[in-house]
Amino acid sequence: MPPQALNRIPIEILRARVAQEIRTAILRGDLPPGSHVTQEYLAAQLGVSREPVRQALLLLQREGLVHAQPNRRAMVAPLDRQFISDVYGFREAVEAAVVAMLAQVPNFDATPFHELIARGRTAVRQGDRSTLIQLDMTFHASLYEAAGNQVIIEVMRGQWSHIRRVMAMVLARASYRQRVWDEHEAIVRNICAGRAASASAAASRHIRAAKKMLLSVFDATAVANAATSDPARDERRRKRFGPSEGK
Repeated sequence: MPPQALNRIPIEILRARVAQEIRTAILRGDLPPGSHVTQEYLAAQLGVSREPVRQALLLLQREGLVHAQPNRRAMVAPLDRQFISDVYGFREAVEAAVVAMLAQVPNFDATPFHELIARGRTAVRQGDRSTLIQLDMTFHASLYEAAGNQVIIEVMRGQWSHIRRVMAMVLARASYRQRVWDEHEAIVRNICAGRAASASAAASRHIRAAKKMLLSVFDATAVANAATSDPARDERRRKRFGPSEGK
């Protein structure tokens, strides 16, 4: 759609579209954690007026993806170690319970999961990290959907934006990518066999392994960033009115 056509869309629809564009840029890493943006910059990039950008940023602030700042600026929310640990701890508890429930379902249809695993292994061979992230999210979301618990589905839907931001850090490790799908397969195998306790244990091990890997990468990145810190450069970045990697 031509940029000028966006301004003719009703404001509610336009706000949602602008929010989705910015959200995607954040989740994809185009707007990295801690980077700064202005409403004017985003409006120019998206070909819209400033008002839908302002409203979109308010929406993303409620989602925890950006923090409002003075002078019509916003900062992409930094990744927080404790928050990551808490989210993955919550995931472990939820998914262990979900797969135990699924293991008790008579004649559980695992066909969609086997297809996802096959596609995941193909993406591993191709080194397609973007597809790997999407398939990984789809695998876990499909477990929630299969359980049919609407509370779990809604609660976890609210967490996926945050989880998506850190998945790229884990799946950047090529050696870990195959292990992810081996663990997915073990979870499905135990569900199909009706082994609730084993399925629950497999899910817990999977989430704990991802959490351990993620926090290790997070800590290593923090050390590397501290070692290359340049206060003068960071101050210049803070004064910029476009996106930057400074915090």
